[in-house]
Amino acid sequence: MRSLVSQLRYTVRLLLKSPGFTVPAVLVLALGIGANTAIFSLVNGVLLKPLPYPKADRLMAIRQTVPGFDSFPLDYPDYLDFRRQQKSFEDLGAFYGDRFTISGQGDPELISGMYETGSLFKVFGRPFLLGGPFGETEDKSETRAVVVISEHLWKAKFQQDPKVVGASLTLDGRRYEIVGVTPPQANEGGGADVYLPLTQFPYLHDLETNRGGHVLGVIGRLKDTVTLLQARTDLEAISKRLNADYPTTNTKVGIRLIPYLDWVVGDYSASLWLLEGSVVCLLLITCANVANLIIGRALGRRTEVMIRAALGASRKRLFAQLLLETLVLVLVGGILGLVLGFFGMHLIKLACPENISRFQEVATDGASLIFVLSASVGTALLAGVLPALAGSNADLTPALGEGGERSATGSPLRRQKQSFLVAGQVALTFVLLTAAGLLTRSYQALHDTPLGFNPRHILIGDIYLRGSKYPDTTKCRLAWDTILDRLARLPGVNGAAVNTDLPFRSGAAILFGVEGQPDPEPGKEPAAEPQLVSANYFSVLGIPLLRGRTFGNQDQPDSERVVIISNSIARQFFFGQDPIGKQLNDLGDKVGQKNVLYTIVGVVPDVEHNSPDAQHAMFQTYYPYWQTPDAMDLGTVVLSVEQQPDSVLPAVRKTIASIDPDLPFSGGARFDQLIEKGFAGRHLSMLVVSLFSGGALILATVGLYAVLSYSVSQRRREMGVRIALGARAHNILRLVVSQGLRIGAIGLLMGVLAAAILARLIEGTLYHVPGTDPLTFLTAASILCLAALVACLFPAIRATRVDPIKALRE
Repeated sequence: MRSLVSQLRYTVRLLLKSPGFTVPAVLVLALGIGANTAIFSLVNGVLLKPLPYPKADRLMAIRQTVPGFDSFPLDYPDYLDFRRQQKSFEDLGAFYGDRFTISGQGDPELISGMYETGSLFKVFGRPFLLGGPFGETEDKSETRAVVVISEHLWKAKFQQDPKVVGASLTLDGRRYEIVGVTPPQANEGGGADVYLPLTQFPYLHDLETNRGGHVLGVIGRLKDTVTLLQARTDLEAISKRLNADYPTTNTKVGIRLIPYLDWVVGDYSASLWLLEGSVVCLLLITCANVANLIIGRALGRRTEVMIRAALGASRKRLFAQLLLETLVLVLVGGILGLVLGFFGMHLIKLACPENISRFQEVATDGASLIFVLSASVGTALLAGVLPALAGSNADLTPALGEGGERSATGSPLRRQKQSFLVAGQVALTFVLLTAAGLLTRSYQALHDTPLGFNPRHILIGDIYLRGSKYPDTTKCRLAWDTILDRLARLPGVNGAAVNTDLPFRSGAAILFGVEGQPDPEPGKEPAAEPQLVSANYFSVLGIPLLRGRTFGNQDQPDSERVVIISNSIARQFFFGQDPIGKQLNDLGDKVGQKNVLYTIVGVVPDVEHNSPDAQHAMFQTYYPYWQTPDAMDLGTVVLSVEQQPDSVLPAVRKTIASIDPDLPFSGGARFDQLIEKGFAGRHLSMLVVSLFSGGALILATVGLYAVLSYSVSQRRREMGVRIALGARAHNILRLVVSQGLRIGAIGLLMGVLAAAILARLIEGTLYHVPGTDPLTFLTAASILCLAALVACLFPAIRATRVDPIKALRE
């Protein structure tokens, strides 16, 4: 023990005496370990850490598949059939996300919530801070209006009152009894604040008989003895029976079983694993760089090692001493890297929208600390073992002989080892540069995709017309007419419109048919994203009219129902014809009802309804909101303003309050900022990988420079002889540069092969960019070649300035 302490003290003193070596090595290690710590914390917190439920790995999301969509909600009758017939789950639970106006607790506010079956609490095993869940009784009875509230709502509206259970809460003008308070878990339902029995859903009666109303999310908990494959087989058998029993609605409707964690974070898992692969590459480059620094330093201490060996130090002791130096460096670098990783993780969280599931829950925990320790030990072994083995191999003969210093340093084998490490850095750097280039090109292609509308200078916000003041369709229509008219008159507002399904806000789809054309085969019906809009919606968002007219005064509630279609519908179903005057039908919006006909009065361009890379319906249809037979209670107000949209927000809120003081205007925000959030995941991946590739490029350049600089210093005599024999500056320059470029070329070749493999792995995450995009590969190679040339030039220029007389005397 005393010997180890003595060695440690000696090592620390030795490193402190060499700040030119110690400081760069520690900083490089801190960069590599810190980046890995930050990304591992994200990957662990989002993908590896179990969800905060008992036996969370047994939770499964159950989805249906329909042509064109591989993940679709269930309809209520199918949910009941699956729940009754399945044998693989302890139970199933269903839910429907909705918005509610809360009043009587300060200013009216629009909050998120869920209607759900009482069984869902049991399926999740959700904990409660106060009270408990509602159960099967509330599932079967509409007489008791109860609600479970979130911890956030409990703190915000009830100041953490411990007697809140039994108190009342007013939602949409109706009073509910609070029966429990539950903490936030996995952000299911988009971070719901209230949970109501599904039997309280106003339109449940319609759902009970509608096998075409795919609106329910369904979660199940597998039995302990059942595997995922057995459960999938069980549900597929039930799905086939439903296909046979209900051919009108269930033909070609399949079933899909997804682990709940994958369903929660599925959109971001590929990006996170890509980031993890990137930082592993960066750590390997860090190890190679530090190993080169240690090898260079060990060669400079060759005589010292030989003398210590001559005085009796064994190779084992010399190896331990050299490896201990690396361990001390990595320990200091790891501590600094932990600090950098902590701040880096929080910077990444700040760059992420709050709606990205689980990202905001990420923290530096015990797993992160274990990872830092493991990464540090692994780095020490990777970066230190090879140099320690090379440095501890002391041959006393050259050290004791004349000119030992010259003959003992710079052997071709050692230069080859260093060159190999640099070539590896170059290869990994090329992989990172290629990944960054592909992500950048993909993000740019995604970002530059024409949206079909102009989101600039647009303010949006939600209004929910529920409660006793808006009991029917007539009251809702009158309210929307008043709201839009008053808002359009505000100073600085160019136009006001409303839409029930604004682009980048949702993506519901309905099936439709074309009147006068053969009915589509069951399971092959086309789907469109329906939107109820006001007459001036298209002008407010800058959507041009391609043919026909927009909605007008002639389209009354009791007149012929009309629709405006997207250009893709016109091309596919009316090619070579004028679609104006033709009719679409809803294929019987409710099972057993007659088709409703809609006359086409206009054609507008296709718009991107969701992020361009998201799976969504191919077509869009627009209907005047005043012709819908159901009350349009929830809509998004769209305001075109002259200046910054935020500037009119106070006036908008005041105007709506003057119409109805209990009516909230929720989520007032700029439309262009909302759209940018849709690209947040890809932007984060592009930004982080680009930063890592930039760091890797610097490390690889420094590594190549260090190897060539050391090579030039060891070949001073050779350079002196060449110059004395008549070699010109350009000959020396070419000699050194060619040596460096050979190393770079070998690394580049290895990098191209590795990047080609990587391209196949990430091609599915790219948008309109092939994984082997020639421009990206060529750009990455050009950047790397330029960096290698810069790294070669400075040692080469120094070699041309060698004084042959001084070099020959050394």
